[in-house]
Amino acid sequence: MKAQDYILIFVVISFQTAPISADIFETLNPLKWDSSQSVDISESLQSDIDFSSYEISESEDYTNSIYGYTVQNLDGQDVCLNEYSGQVLIIVNYASTCGFTYENVCALSEMSKKYKDQGLTILIFPSNDFFENIGGNTAAKELAKCHPEFEVFSEICVNGESQHPMYRFLKKKLPGFLSTEAIKWNFTKFVVNRHGYPVQRYSATDSFDAIEETVQELLTDKCSC
Repeated sequence: MKAQDYILIFVVISFQTAPISADIFETLNPLKWDSSQSVDISESLQSDIDFSSYEISESEDYTNSIYGYTVQNLDGQDVCLNEYSGQVLIIVNYASTCGFTYENVCALSEMSKKYKDQGLTILIFPSNDFFENIGGNTAAKELAKCHPEFEVFSEICVNGESQHPMYRFLKKKLPGFLSTEAIKWNFTKFVVNRHGYPVQRYSATDSFDAIEETVQELLTDKCSC
């Protein structure tokens, strides 16, 4: 092979690979996100998520309460969140096979049993946005069977064009890291007060002690949010 042929091959490979490297850098750069107060490092380094489609129109009408939203239970029936009026809520995007599943389910279960009689309800929303909710609603039904202390709903999307309106509302009210709104990973938690207003957002790795402290304040009406 002639020297000119080697040069030609090098030039072709360079033009093919350079854009790929640039795309990877662009995706990994957190300052380029277009679309949560607390986020763990594993969330901020997700490189295969397109945040550009998560923008929310400023013309949309946002209420101050989640009570106007409707979700579906595991039987596909509509449930108006107004049914939980007067309760403190923890809203969680669940995934059946995530590395955080065991720890979060155990901690949330313990918290639910501890404070349920005082007015705490935990709403579990299975989501496959990060491709770790293997089994879909079948797995969700098994979770509901093993943990009747939870309110488990049908699988939804928490990001993108197909995101549930409730999650659009929650993210608008409580943006997270660098004021971005997209859910970065499974088991992001929104704590909602007795009036249906979201008051705090936590990531999968945030301390459950901090979450419990917030819940205690809301249950005893010490938080005037």
